[in-house]
Amino acid sequence: MPITSIEISGYRSISHLKLNARQITALIGQNGSGKSNLLSAIQYFYRNLTEVWEEEGIFDTSNPYRNEIRIRVTYDLKNVMKIVNHNQNKGSENYQKYYRKIQAIFQNDIITAELIKYKGKKPYWNAEYNTRQIIAALFPIYFIDARNIELTDWAELWELVGDLLKLRYEDMDKVQDKIAELVRKQDTNISIKLNRLDEVLKKNSIDVKRMTAREMGKILSEIIFHGQVFQYDNRKLSEFSNGTNAFNFTIFLMDILGLIKTYKLKEPVIILDEPEISLHIEMIDQLTEAIFEASGQIQFLMSTHSARCVKNLMECVGTAYDIYHVALKKQHTILKKVRNLEENEYRERIIATEAYMNSCFAKMTLHVEGASELEVFKNRYLRSLFPVLKSIEVMTGMSDRVIYNLTAPNKRNYQTPSIAVVDMDQRLKLTKDEKGLCRFSFIELKDYPTKKENYYYGKKRKISLHQRNRIKSMGKNCNFFYHLPFFSCEDPNFKDMLQLIHNYCMFYRIFTWNTTIEGVLITEHNLSLFEKFMKQELKPPYYKKIANIIENHHFTGTSRLNYIRLIFSGKSDFLLTGKEISRKNSQLHTDIKKTFWLVKKTSGWISRWLEFYFLEKAEIPYQSENKFQYFQNADIEKLKEFVKQDFEELYLLICEIEKNVTEPQQYAIIKQSKQ
Repeated sequence: MPITSIEISGYRSISHLKLNARQITALIGQNGSGKSNLLSAIQYFYRNLTEVWEEEGIFDTSNPYRNEIRIRVTYDLKNVMKIVNHNQNKGSENYQKYYRKIQAIFQNDIITAELIKYKGKKPYWNAEYNTRQIIAALFPIYFIDARNIELTDWAELWELVGDLLKLRYEDMDKVQDKIAELVRKQDTNISIKLNRLDEVLKKNSIDVKRMTAREMGKILSEIIFHGQVFQYDNRKLSEFSNGTNAFNFTIFLMDILGLIKTYKLKEPVIILDEPEISLHIEMIDQLTEAIFEASGQIQFLMSTHSARCVKNLMECVGTAYDIYHVALKKQHTILKKVRNLEENEYRERIIATEAYMNSCFAKMTLHVEGASELEVFKNRYLRSLFPVLKSIEVMTGMSDRVIYNLTAPNKRNYQTPSIAVVDMDQRLKLTKDEKGLCRFSFIELKDYPTKKENYYYGKKRKISLHQRNRIKSMGKNCNFFYHLPFFSCEDPNFKDMLQLIHNYCMFYRIFTWNTTIEGVLITEHNLSLFEKFMKQELKPPYYKKIANIIENHHFTGTSRLNYIRLIFSGKSDFLLTGKEISRKNSQLHTDIKKTFWLVKKTSGWISRWLEFYFLEKAEIPYQSENKFQYFQNADIEKLKEFVKQDFEELYLLICEIEKNVTEPQQYAIIKQSKQ
């Protein structure tokens, strides 16, 4: 590959970063993270290779006292030197002087060119002008910004065609003389006019500067191809959409550079800035496929906001690519390499979609279990009350290992802040000891480096290893008190253990519910209002039956709460389903068993309950035609206080989300431990 690494210091938002380049290197991240600054630094480097190019606003934007920019680009010369040595050994006389010059300058297979720029001074280089001139010739770079392409005038492409077809200087005179001779023979009037024009030039002491080989190649190609104006499918470019023209321009450029690579001693590099702009997904697929095919001859460095582009990269096999996640931390651009999919991660490669790849571009990702949690965080009333929920990407499938492997920041090394949300039954399981007493076993975290906890010290050791050991000890030794028939629990020791689990898991950016999402939504503080909703939600015979059961069995407090959660497909305090409770409590009445899971998880009750709750609290009639519009004008702060009291766990999670989004911190990204 032409460029092996790029190192930048002090350029705009870039304090310091190093990027190891492959045949395709993609930059992803949010707007304003610094992707364009990285590409701009490379462009500034190339503009100054053979001339002085002054530019404003290029120094460190957050440190006005920093007056130095350094840009280092390292090139791989192996392929170039292989061709040079081969042609030298072959004895070809063409370009021998040029070959000897390359051999004299480049003694090794690697060369690093460094630009150093101080405020108020011209750029300084570590390499002589002749060396930089050859670097510019051997490793030409082409910048394509989809927003600034001249979409209906591709005249600049003739420069590349001219470079491809340029003649040796010793052949230029022969061709010019032959053309002049041919024109004069074909038309005597033109011959006379040319002679008179020659006399006029001499009379006025005017001569014409000799054209370069590239200029002559450009003119010859325009003559041979009968014109200067490019068309597509025999139609003017102005007749096509911006997307079609940008796509065709990029493909045409890649094809020309492929020919240049084949027939010239050059290693072309293309910089693509958001090539997906104005493209339909089918065209994005075609463009990325063309990039994959061309990557054997051309090196690509691209920035993208397209989840489709990222998906296509992650899916591809047999192409050398890297993806870097770019983020802005404390006003400086930070770069992290995304872990590519391994060959054996074929299921992840198959399941990759734009929806999952959107996690690369989000302000924050929230990973949840399934549809029920998604229904909560997509609820329009909740999002209106807490607008921060609109700015995050909610990803379902925490319990699906394949999806988790594909999207979780700790698995792919994304810099996006992330919280995973899980039910407590993912961390805690009810067991029995030899005496038949209820005990709990802690379920260890998978895919997290918990073994490293043994080497932590101080506060970090206390909140990880010490807490984990205490959780395991409590689960093994404590005899927690509970109430039948639903294994309801008010034991303060049990609540302490749940809090310890919550704190421990948050160390790994995992937010753990005390029970399940049903337990989050049906709480002791909103139970009376929920029963009012239940009367509206259930068909009258079912509601009457449940009301009679509650009255006849004298269910109050936590027993009443657990029973209603079980009706709505939840679990009890001891994390037991209705079926498990029926098995463990043989005395449970049949009429009670029949009401478990009466309301299914995906029946839509969650959305209806949240709407019912918020309208009640905002004192808006449920049947009002414009109820949501009225809700948006309600007392927001008062409603937030209601949520804080009635949905305590949900409110705590929203606070965590706000902390991540509005006050981003440099959380340590927990990487996957080697299995």
